[in-house]
Amino acid sequence: MGLIFEVKQRKGGEFTATCHMENIYTQGVDLQELHCNINTAVDERFVGRERPVAREIHLLMSQE
Repeated sequence: MGLIFEVKQRKGGEFTATCHMENIYTQGVDLQELHCNINTAVDERFVGRERPVAREIHLLMSQE
């Protein structure tokens, strides 16, 4: 199973990521922090079940 995150950069530079398939939302001040926060959010969402591997997590970038 793969996850698709919609990533947006806000006017202030902050990034948000939303996965509608699993109701996951997170944010970060830069892409590095966002990446770490996505991994943490996915880990928390998949407690007790198989977590998708990194290659199955896709990011779709857009700007607001």
